[in-house]
Amino acid sequence: MGLLKLTDKYSEDLLEAACKKALSYTSSPSYKSIKNILVTGSVKAEPESSGSKTTHKAYGITRGADYYQR
Repeated sequence: MGLLKLTDKYSEDLLEAACKKALSYTSSPSYKSIKNILVTGSVKAEPESSGSKTTHKAYGITRGADYYQR
C-alpha cells in the first residue's frame, strides 16, 4: 500500500520505472530503495511504446552452428 501511496506525489510512469530499476539491482527491493530512486530523480519515465521491438538480444552472446562443429 505504501508504494501505491507514492502515486500521490509521483506519476504512475515514474513509479513503474523506479520499480523496474530497483528490480534490476535485486529481486526483492524495499520500499525505501524505490522511494530513494524517486526522490533522487535518477529515473526517467519511459514513454509508452505500442508495438516497438527491442534491439538487444535476450540471450546475450550466442555462437553460430559452425562453432560447435569443430
